[in-house]
Amino acid sequence: MKTMTRSPSNRRRGDWFKLVFVAVPLLTAAACETRVEDVSDVVLARHVHTDLYDAYPGIPSPAGDQVVFADYAADKRSLTVYDVATGVGRAMTTTPGGRSRVTWSPDGSRVVYVDRQSDRHGVWTLDPTTRRESRIVDPGDARIDYPRLRPDGTVTALRYAGADTAWVSYAPESDRTASVIVDRAGGWVAPVQSPDGRTVAYLRAEGARSDLAVTEIATGETRTLAVGLQLNWDRRVEWSPTGDALHLAAAGLGDSLFVAWRVPLDGSPGVRLELDGRDVLAVTPLADGRVALSVYHTRTTVGLVPVTGGEPTAALPEASTSAFLPSWHPNGGALGFITFSWRRVRMPIDFDLGVLDLDADGAPAGAPRVLLSEEHEDYGAAWSPDGRWLAFHGHLEQSDDIWLVPVDGSERPTRLTRFGPGADTGEPDWSPDGRALAFSSHGPPSEGNPGSVYTVAVDPVTGSAAADPFRVPLDGFEGYAMGARFSPDGKRLAFYGRSLEDGRVTVYTVAAAGGTPTAVLSFVNGEPYSAPEWSADGASLFYSRNDASGPFQVWRVDIATGATEQVTTGALGALQPSVSPDGRTLAVTIREAAIEVVALAAGSTGANP
Repeated sequence: MKTMTRSPSNRRRGDWFKLVFVAVPLLTAAACETRVEDVSDVVLARHVHTDLYDAYPGIPSPAGDQVVFADYAADKRSLTVYDVATGVGRAMTTTPGGRSRVTWSPDGSRVVYVDRQSDRHGVWTLDPTTRRESRIVDPGDARIDYPRLRPDGTVTALRYAGADTAWVSYAPESDRTASVIVDRAGGWVAPVQSPDGRTVAYLRAEGARSDLAVTEIATGETRTLAVGLQLNWDRRVEWSPTGDALHLAAAGLGDSLFVAWRVPLDGSPGVRLELDGRDVLAVTPLADGRVALSVYHTRTTVGLVPVTGGEPTAALPEASTSAFLPSWHPNGGALGFITFSWRRVRMPIDFDLGVLDLDADGAPAGAPRVLLSEEHEDYGAAWSPDGRWLAFHGHLEQSDDIWLVPVDGSERPTRLTRFGPGADTGEPDWSPDGRALAFSSHGPPSEGNPGSVYTVAVDPVTGSAAADPFRVPLDGFEGYAMGARFSPDGKRLAFYGRSLEDGRVTVYTVAAAGGTPTAVLSFVNGEPYSAPEWSADGASLFYSRNDASGPFQVWRVDIATGATEQVTTGALGALQPSVSPDGRTLAVTIREAAIEVVALAAGSTGANP
């Protein structure tokens, strides 16, 4: 059935004010009283995800007996399904694919998703028992998104054809022809049909925020239930089994966290669902009446470990602020790091540079303190070899550049590069003679540069740039260059290169003046958020990777032979290695990052009063 919906611009003024009034309670209502039950909250599954920042939710089956996670492996989405009874997760997919928008079939027998990869584009299902994938909708030249499998076997989805967007239905095992349900669905996000099939709920994009709306399919009558919602990367709306409420994860106006909401269809105030002050990435009602929240769990700190290997020991007090990307003072007497307060709602975050003094034995001495606090991002504390200057990446004056400041704070920071906003410049590294800095950057955004290695000459007396930044020639290299570190003798640079074709990460070295890079090793799951780190003798490189599951760990590769060995161990991840000046100790970022799917106790809102 083809149905016309009313545009907000065509509503009478009285209708518009009525819609806003209905929407306000969701964003302003105080949390409801928690109702305590005998049954406790239950963790259905816990998944350590391979990507550091793009963490996507786990989605439980209707019965809550299985949970599926989509995760990155070399930029290709893979699927893992956990059995709740045993706690065992099994990787389901081995072939590359662009799998996303993951849901379940109504009977819980299959995982349903869209594959964005050009040669696989369409709606697919996965049988967790056999691990068999099947494409059930091939849309041809059309692009589709947000698929849902209905109990009768039909598939609803948004179909994009040029500037036109429609919400359509595909019959099972049919040709590429779709039946149009709503032909004007521009701006719709995550549409899902009600259990009785009469209504569609969706998010309507309004700039950086979205509204939650429902439309009666037969009449086109539309009601807006909430406005001004900020959404996470994985956007979804779910109906309650009885069809009397909607569930979604979003941040309202003034929220610093993504939280869960239950939005009644009768216009009564929404119920806010929280769990331990953590970001909620998705909300899934279960068939037995419980509600499952997919929550983001992360903790980072700085740790120390001998270069010979072992489990890192945290150097910072557990109660201190989160910290990552450690660096060393040239005399080994202090550790620098980035401090931050993690919130997915507000990105980028205001980073500051912290410092922790170490005693003669290399043990922490005293409490962490702030080394540098400027506006927006202060990233990558790099002391000059003489200990006089501190180089860092900063966003001062709306920049995205390398800056220099005296360690004693006697002067304001000096800008060494002028790439400007959007350059995505990385942390700097000093040459051994203190006369140059190496870093990676897109450079001026107008150049269309996917990522290159740069150096900039520095006057060690005045702290000013002695020349314009130099884009290091990487002959024959095609990809995204990330990070840059000088070798101990200053003759070579090490950097990560990510292939634009298949996403693989390769550790390279190249002459400091440029030339043809030498590939040291390649791997699927790399950690390209800092740079490879040279050993003190320059014979090997430290880097971070994992093996498609579990936490990242630090590894070492012998440059001459290519032989590798794992350096760090333990249940928590270790990455971003930095070698002490005496070459005996690694400072690392210790990171615990996982998604937990928690079924709230029956009858509990999960809200904090």
